[in-house]
Amino acid sequence: MGAWGAGIRSDDTVLDVLDTFREALKDGLTVDNARKQVIQKFQDQIADTDDGPSFWIGLAEIEWTYGISDPEALANVFRDYTCGASVAAFSDDPPLLARRRTAILAFIDKISMRNPKPAKFPKLIVRPPKLKAGTCLAVKLQNGQYGAALVTAADHTRPEYGYNLIVTLDYMSPEKPDTGVCIRRNWLILNHHNYNNQLDAHWYGSTGFGAGRSKFEIVGMIDILPGDPSSSSSYSSWAHIASGVVYQREWDENQGRV
Repeated sequence: MGAWGAGIRSDDTVLDVLDTFREALKDGLTVDNARKQVIQKFQDQIADTDDGPSFWIGLAEIEWTYGISDPEALANVFRDYTCGASVAAFSDDPPLLARRRTAILAFIDKISMRNPKPAKFPKLIVRPPKLKAGTCLAVKLQNGQYGAALVTAADHTRPEYGYNLIVTLDYMSPEKPDTGVCIRRNWLILNHHNYNNQLDAHWYGSTGFGAGRSKFEIVGMIDILPGDPSSSSSYSSWAHIASGVVYQREWDENQGRV
């Protein structure tokens, strides 16, 4: 069980249930269908002796938050407390166990009454990727020179969290780059410090775009080719776009490679 404290929400399963229920409501599901979807998704956890109590706590908590009365969830939370299931993981730490018991009892008292100020159901906020694939960028670097980067992909998979894949080019100059720099596709390969000849490619989310917008400008559009990078396991902030070229050049100079 991924619990890190005695509190009701100090548990990975509880937080996962909260998020899943919210996402179901954002997708336009009714309360009944959202509940069915959550139960279906967490079937394995419900059957688990550790995660089962956390599931019912999570479901009761999120339903109470939105003013939903659920006798089954309340009954299961009470059952798990009275049989010791929801406090068993804390039995080796008496002070923490006492705090857990207090937290569960307070929680049962809370969900036994309807929420007097229920939250409004969440709405889906669509945040598409900020840039189109093929966008060529001139980036003002922290050393006053220009870098260059190419947007190689736009991911719309999650409507609320659009992402752009941006690849830094091996370019640093007092002169602003043009589209020709992007067309040549001289990708920046990182080998400084712990990097092992990695492509400097990162996903940039639609949130936080304003933090770095003043650092770059669009200099043109080019066609994306089949062999261009289309994935990365790395995420970064718009404020740090193309900064890898500065660190790599400094490393190369210190190693006597430039």
